[in-house]
Amino acid sequence: MAETETISPAVLLIDEQNPRLGEPNVGQHKALQELADSLGPKLAILAADIVQYRTDPSSLPIVMEAAERGRYVVLEGNRRLAALRAIENPEVVADSVKPAVLKRLRSLSKQYLENPIEEFDCVVVKNREEAHHWIELRHTGGNEGAGVLRWGSDEVARFRARGGKSSLGNQALDFLVRRGELTAEQRRGRWGSTFERLLRNPVFREQMGLEMGEGKLYVVADEAASAKALKRVVTDLTAKRIKVGDVYLKEQIEEYATKQPKVVAKRKPGEGIPAAEGGPPVKRAATRSARTPGVRDKLIPPDCSLNTPEGRMRNINRELRRLSLETHTNAVSVLFRVFLELSLDTYCDSHGIRINDRTPLVSKLRGALDDLVRHKKVTEAQAKAARMACQMDSFLAPSVTAMHNYVHNPHASPSPTDLRATWDKLQPFMTALWAS
Repeated sequence: MAETETISPAVLLIDEQNPRLGEPNVGQHKALQELADSLGPKLAILAADIVQYRTDPSSLPIVMEAAERGRYVVLEGNRRLAALRAIENPEVVADSVKPAVLKRLRSLSKQYLENPIEEFDCVVVKNREEAHHWIELRHTGGNEGAGVLRWGSDEVARFRARGGKSSLGNQALDFLVRRGELTAEQRRGRWGSTFERLLRNPVFREQMGLEMGEGKLYVVADEAASAKALKRVVTDLTAKRIKVGDVYLKEQIEEYATKQPKVVAKRKPGEGIPAAEGGPPVKRAATRSARTPGVRDKLIPPDCSLNTPEGRMRNINRELRRLSLETHTNAVSVLFRVFLELSLDTYCDSHGIRINDRTPLVSKLRGALDDLVRHKKVTEAQAKAARMACQMDSFLAPSVTAMHNYVHNPHASPSPTDLRATWDKLQPFMTALWAS
């Protein structure tokens, strides 16, 4: 029986037998690159959706335990995992996507790292056979009603209307019909999704004399001028002077928008006329995007006190406070592992804990922790995160192996989120280690 578990993205692996891959079992790094190459611009669009809305709770990833204990292979949801990896560290797909896509991913990464996804729900199955039916049903069409049935345009329109949330494109088309620029027949077309994408771009809206607030489209310019400007865009779409690929990315949309005559706003922000409904101006508070506290870009936060002695340990301590997690991810990952092991060696040597050159990192960690707890230098609450690192089925257990891989495995790709989370869980232990 499949169960739902909350899992960190850091311990998820791409399925190297995924049908999207030309050849199976090519390794994690190459699998990610091949997925990115096959998705092309869609990778950036999916990434943008994740940044704005997070992951889809109505379609959970299906995973199974990997051979490496503590990690999971994603059987269903590999596109989402690839998008997450790309916005955690865009450079891992730099050789697999076009420059415009990479530029977009880098921009999205800055937004994502302000509020990264630390964990989400997954469906855990025992093996591939248990997941086979559901994956096949999802990816092979309607299956006479057993699978996912796509809505037609009528169903989509009814859903949006009955949910009280008409799309921006429909609101703009209602506006054009209300102004007499379009007939009901002319508004029908297969370019609606492209028109919607244009309207969701703030540069395009400003150029058209429009603004958006709480999912509604408002006219802040002269209505006739905005209507004519939008009619020109609709004409470009219906005449196929612009196609999907011409305005697929943010940069392409803004380039197209700035070529259009600018419609000058005549009303203050928050005082526009509802495009679809008309009527007098509606006064409302101008929308402001909420500012999320930025996530630090250094491994060791400035308020973490580590009493390292002068010399190499203090130098490493300083470097880990200065190096950017985003731009120097590999350097930080290796230095983090070195700092942890040398810190443990120093503590064990000075406190009579028996170790040698062959003592595993996890054994040093356990020995130092037991000594700190025994001498009441840390409480059980402070030691909890480090104890988790000693448990084979925990999140931190694989990260000890992962840190070793960051040094010795050329295909391991660390992420800033993974490194930051690992440090945060170990910080109480490290502070006590160097306070002694």
